[in-house]
Amino acid sequence: MFFRKTGARLRAAVTLAAFAASAPAFAQATQGVTETEILIGSHQDLSGPVAALGGPLRDGMVLAVEDINAAGGIHGRKLRLVVEDTSFDPKKAVLATQKLLTQDKVFAMVAPLGTAPTQASMPLIQERGVPLLFPGTPADFTYTPFHRLKFALSSPYGEQVRAQVKWAYEKLGKRRFGVLYQDDETGQNVLRATEEQLKVHGLSLIERASYKRGAIDYSSQIARLKAANVDVLILGTIVRETAAAKMEARKQGWPVDMMVNVAGTNSAVFTIAGAETMEGLYGQSQFLPLDSAEQPPAAKGVIERYKTRFGKSPEDGIVFGYTSVMLFAEGAKNAGRDLTVDSLVKGLEKVRNWTSAFGASPVSFSETERLGVRATMVMQARGGKFVPITPPITY
Repeated sequence: MFFRKTGARLRAAVTLAAFAASAPAFAQATQGVTETEILIGSHQDLSGPVAALGGPLRDGMVLAVEDINAAGGIHGRKLRLVVEDTSFDPKKAVLATQKLLTQDKVFAMVAPLGTAPTQASMPLIQERGVPLLFPGTPADFTYTPFHRLKFALSSPYGEQVRAQVKWAYEKLGKRRFGVLYQDDETGQNVLRATEEQLKVHGLSLIERASYKRGAIDYSSQIARLKAANVDVLILGTIVRETAAAKMEARKQGWPVDMMVNVAGTNSAVFTIAGAETMEGLYGQSQFLPLDSAEQPPAAKGVIERYKTRFGKSPEDGIVFGYTSVMLFAEGAKNAGRDLTVDSLVKGLEKVRNWTSAFGASPVSFSETERLGVRATMVMQARGGKFVPITPPITY
């Protein structure tokens, strides 16, 4: 009798234990979403060669989270952000991603910075079934081939560079094109796009020169391009490298026109090299510069809150970070209270002609379109700031 009762009690206890163990899975079927909170993650370069962009980008994300929560959150849930430092190292990006996915258990990866770090971490994100949203890189892999959990906010390198080359050919009368590029996927995108657009105009590349990621000396590359008598130099560079290229060209007495895509169109270049050195550099961006007179009133409010929150004036990088989190929130709001990966995807697919507080090319997605923006504005460095000199253009 004792054994029968004990066995029955044991079976009941096991059943209750099994139910208790499974209860959290039923209560929280979606990773990173609870009754009161949505957890998103990101990895940034906070201590490496692109920290001048990664730090402000992170700060912009933090400010957006605080603004969203101050306004009541998303369908009653507060938003929380966890950011890991990669030092712009793909191996560190993988480790950071593993932590965010398996320890923090984030609902979505938002605005991870850099082509190589994002490319290295993307397989882990996709294997986990977590949305990869708005990487801080214009690389093509962020939206193609199509994947239902990939959404891109950045106009691709190819789109930007081809538009630049066409504009330089038609408006500046340039014919002798050269390329200085980082020897990785970032730079290869720029090189390919330049050569593709030159073919349209019946031209070939005059000269090219590459450098390894993290390099600080560009003297031999600039000398080689100068010797080739290039009359416009397309840069496949990021912030620090863009400034260094201009500094080296000036040192060698070479006043060649240079054009860089959004990766180097950042106010930090003036801090690094000085306004006089950077004067005349052509840039490219889908966002208006922070100090543009054309920024809407809402942007000025964000800038003032940033100054109060962080005790300093913002860099251009905050715009992408702030916009990315606000765009995530737009998709999550469209998803409704029952927030899952599927409902978020459907919510983002409803986004049409959306803009954040900052002046920018509008963003649209659909069931078949995962690239939100294609058109960008040509900028030029004038008096220590980037000034838009064209409306949004494509090739």
